[in-house]
Parts: sequence; structure tokens; C-alpha cells
Amino acid sequence: MPALLAAVSALAFGVGDFLGGLSARRMAAAISGLTAQTTGFLLLMVAATVAGGSPGGTDWAWGMAAGASGAMAVVVFYWAMAVGQMSVVAPVSAVTAALMPFAFGLASGERPSAVALLGTIGALVAIVLISRERGDPTGDDERSGLQPRGGPVLAASLLSGVGFGGFLVFISRSGADSGLWPVAAARATAVVIVGAVTLVWRPGRPSADGIRLAVFAGAFDVTANSMFLVASRSGLLTLVGVIGSMYPASTVVLARWVLRERLAAHQLAGLGLAALSVVAIATG
Repeated sequence: MPALLAAVSALAFGVGDFLGGLSARRMAAAISGLTAQTTGFLLLMVAATVAGGSPGGTDWAWGMAAGASGAMAVVVFYWAMAVGQMSVVAPVSAVTAALMPFAFGLASGERPSAVALLGTIGALVAIVLISRERGDPTGDDERSGLQPRGGPVLAASLLSGVGFGGFLVFISRSGADSGLWPVAAARATAVVIVGAVTLVWRPGRPSADGIRLAVFAGAFDVTANSMFLVASRSGLLTLVGVIGSMYPASTVVLARWVLRERLAAHQLAGLGLAALSVVAIATG
């Protein structure tokens, strides 16, 4: 069950990231991020109230730390997705995010079975394969005028991965009896931080299409957060953290179908290896 919940979380993360990236191509990334975070916060307040729970001071603290880490990641990630190739930016961010809970889980004493560990290693390799750029310089980016190979985009992708990985680690530390309130605290913190960034940045006017896409992105993101929180409380962080970080699979597929971004053979192989790795982790 933890592996399945983490896989659903990854799927929702990927869809949300894709929609958020589309939103950031229609208006400023800060506005996209603020809209998505606010939508998620409102939905989480309802869900957390229904789910109940008794959070303590530590649970609130972990939630706020996760929110600060995730807020930084969202703004940077949306910017990179807006100016770079989605099928490259998302996996580079993901492999960085996956390594953090994996390393933290091992350092905390978690010891996955041999089969599960093999699946985890396979998942990391799969993310690396998907993240490799095409050797063919012709493709969607030249048609759209984007330049995804710049140093700033790569740095932003890595930085967002650190932020997302930090979110997974921090939120997993909350207590099992705290319900969904740590995620709600994380989202409230993110709204404040992203809102402050928006005020300082003073971006241009939002677009109606961008707002709609950001609202849906926030809904999928909060679903992913909730599923991962439940998965991390019933499974090993070394395993569910890696599965939850495989969101590039759905992002890449959507980018291929909707934006016609071309995929190389090694990226397709990475998608296949990702599926096999999830099976190995679940059965292990």
C-alpha cells in the first residue's frame, strides 16, 4: 500500500507540475505559484478538518519547515519550466529531490530489502535516463524560442530539487496522529513566502488561462502532498521518497502528447525502467 500511495502521489505531482509549467508560460511564475499554493491551502483546510488529528508543536514546526522548502522550490521550478524544456527540467529536479529522502532514510537506520533496494537504485537510474537531454538540437525548443540548456535553467532545476527533497524529508517527520494538519501548515507557510516574493517581484498582470491552469495545478499538488504524507507514515522513506520523486514520468508523457516535445530512445527506456522499479519496490 505505501508504494501504491507513493506512485499515486508521483502521478499527481507530475500532472500538477505540468499544469503549473503551462501556467507559468502564460504569466509570471510567482503569480502561478501563489495561485497554486493558495488553492492548495484552501482545499487542505477543508480536508484537514474532515480528517481530524491532534498535531503537536513539533508537527507544526515540521510542517512549516516543509512549507518554506517547498515554496522556494515551487517558484524556482515554475520559472525553469516556463523558460526551459519541461521534459528536461522536471527530471533534473526530480533526481535531486529523490536522493535527499533516500540518503536521509539510510542515515536514519532504514534498511530496505535487497529487492526493494535494487528497485530504488533502478528508479534513480531511470530518473537520470529521463533527465538526459536529446542530442538532436532540432525540436520543440527551437520552434518556441526557448533555451533550456542555459546554466541558469540547470541551476534552477537543481535548486528546486533540493527544495522538493527537503519538503519530502520534513513532512515525513510529522507524527501519525497529526492528520493532514502538517501539510496544511506547510501550505500556509508557502502562501506567505510566495506572496512576499510576488509583492517584491511586482510581476505583470495575470492571465485568465494562467490562473485556471494554476488552480488545477494546486489541486493536483495538494493531492500529491496528502498521498505522500500517508505513504511516508506507513512505509520506509528510502522507498516512498524515491517513488514519490518519479513525477517526471507523467510530466514527460504529458509534454510529449500536449506540447509535442520529442523524446529520445534513452528517455523512453527510462520510463520503462521506472515502471519496473516501482514493481520491484512494491514486491520487495
